[in-house]
Amino acid sequence: MSTPSDPDREDQLNALWHAFHALDEKREGTVQKSKLKVLTHSLGTVVYTPPMEDVEKHFGDQTVTFQAYADFVKSVIFQGLSENSIPDWSRFDQVCWQICSGKHLSKDRREKTLTDNHAFQVWQMFNRLAEPDRYPLVMDIEEVQFLLQKLVGAMGGQWAEADFHHFSDSLPTMSVWQLIACIETRYSEGIEPETVCEAVTELHKELVLDVVKEGLMSKKGHVRTNWKERWFVLKPCSLVYYTSKDQKDKKGEILNPTPWKVELLGEKSREGKQRLLLTAKANMSYEMAASDLRSRQAWITAIQSVIDLSKTGCSSLVKKHAQKRREMREKRRAEEMKEKERKRKDSELMEEQRQKLEEEKQARSEAEARLAQETVLREEEEQMRRELEEMNRQLEKLLEEERQAKKDEEIVRALQAKLLQEEFERREQLEKLKADQDKLLEDERKQRQELEQQWREEQQRLEQLQQEREAADQQLKEASQKLQDAEEKHKKMMAAVEERKRWKAPGLARPIQPTARPLITHRGLGAFTQGEFEIQKQKKLFSEDSEPHSEEDGTGESKSQQGGEQDEVFDDEVKEKKEERLSDEGIGEEVKED
Repeated sequence: MSTPSDPDREDQLNALWHAFHALDEKREGTVQKSKLKVLTHSLGTVVYTPPMEDVEKHFGDQTVTFQAYADFVKSVIFQGLSENSIPDWSRFDQVCWQICSGKHLSKDRREKTLTDNHAFQVWQMFNRLAEPDRYPLVMDIEEVQFLLQKLVGAMGGQWAEADFHHFSDSLPTMSVWQLIACIETRYSEGIEPETVCEAVTELHKELVLDVVKEGLMSKKGHVRTNWKERWFVLKPCSLVYYTSKDQKDKKGEILNPTPWKVELLGEKSREGKQRLLLTAKANMSYEMAASDLRSRQAWITAIQSVIDLSKTGCSSLVKKHAQKRREMREKRRAEEMKEKERKRKDSELMEEQRQKLEEEKQARSEAEARLAQETVLREEEEQMRRELEEMNRQLEKLLEEERQAKKDEEIVRALQAKLLQEEFERREQLEKLKADQDKLLEDERKQRQELEQQWREEQQRLEQLQQEREAADQQLKEASQKLQDAEEKHKKMMAAVEERKRWKAPGLARPIQPTARPLITHRGLGAFTQGEFEIQKQKKLFSEDSEPHSEEDGTGESKSQQGGEQDEVFDDEVKEKKEERLSDEGIGEEVKED
């Protein structure tokens, strides 16, 4: 199915074909007039040109082909536009998209990478780059490669040529639904959906909206000659500038009805800006400035490409490049077809020559084979004769060897019988020896078990003795400690006794000195309780037992010595009482232990 293409409205015809193809449910290439009537009315409404002629009256048959319907749309809608009207062709595409997307895309696209809006943008790019005058509408695989390569670059990825050819070698062309599925399955893996959608939007601006370049520059005012930053969007027909990147507040537009002229202002301004001058008319020029030299040169190059495009009469730089790529592709493929045809003819000629050579070679081979066969037959007869003679000699030799072998066999049999007898006797001896060894091993095993049992008992006894020894060592250590404490106390007591012996009293009694201790009297330490009295009594008895008995009787010297010793005991008792008060009455228990 083909129809002449309108170069100005080729994208809309491609969009119209998608809608027509979606309405063709039986895939017969025709659609009923009633469906086309609704479609025509909707398209005329969105471009503000309601059709003057009814579809049912224009076509006599009940079904209409796409070629006839396309001619009708061009004559009624496209040519019915007034010169001053500027229709929104995106709404035209939107109507066609709503019809065809419902047939091919699932309603629930929450898990898909592309949103419905970005899938629509891919659909528009497909219509722009699709093959002209070819229906069903497809895109050449090289154009698909061009589109996907730019998309991967916009996503910040690296193009893999081998991966693309791996799945595209069997696909010379691709439909728009295959393209959308390819982007979502192969070129969105591992990438955030937002990144893919941003790349699609950026590519849509370039390929569908014909945005040659956009970016931030400063513009000098005409009335107030101050510089203000503006967001510029360059298209083949205009240069529009906005207040910000969101392009909501449009500040002005420089149309391109006649070729522009762009000049480079070499000297910097006072502000240090890299300026350029765009002359749109004879009396109208615009002075702009970029942030650096590189950005200024990029803008000059982009504007100059628009100027060159306007000189050729082409309205779209994308279409110009696509046409150029298509011509180069067709030229290359034509050359490849010629080269392929030339190679085919050369191969056919070489095949004919090869066949002739094969026939000649076959005939020569057959003659050589016959000669070789005869030679082989003669050699085989001679060989057979020699083999028969050799066989006769071998048979005689074998016969002699057979006789000798029989003699040797008889000798071997006799030796084997003797060896078997010896082996039988040796086996009986070994079995007897094995029985003795088994008995010895059993006795050894029982003895070993008894020894192991004794060893375990001795081990337990040794552990018990070790525990008893440790307990005895602990008791000995405690007894040694007690003995050492008793010896130290005994030494202290003996030292006190010696000290008491060395002290001499001046008389029978010592003057009583006043003291603040109420428990000490002229007779010794006092006691207020029965317990304290018992303690003092025990200490007194212990001190008397430790003194040596004097053999002298009736002498004044011995009495004085006895009186002195009593004074020493009195002093010791006073000291001990002090110690008792300081140790919080703990001396009683120590005395009991002594």
